Amino acid sequence: MLRIKHKRAECIGCDSCASDAPEYWEMAEDGLASLIQLSEAHGVFEFAKAFGDDREVLEEVASACPVGIISLEVVSVGSKRSQ
Repeated sequence: MLRIKHKRAECIGCDSCASDAPEYWEMAEDGLASLIQLSEAHGVFEFAKAFGDDREVLEEVASACPVGIISLEVVSVGSKRSQ
């Protein structure tokens, strides 16, 4: 399983993530991208679970983010986080 890490406060509203992975992001009324299935938040970071099958597109989205506020973490079964 994957976990998306998103620093929404630094989003510039380019719409790249919402366009390329609309099942994970949407553009909110304030013009910033928001994770659709937000699972938790810690400080300035928001997190959502993602399917391993979507890894390639999510890696492309993370690398295409012009401000570098998206990353992926691999979550091992039976542990809270790894990597």
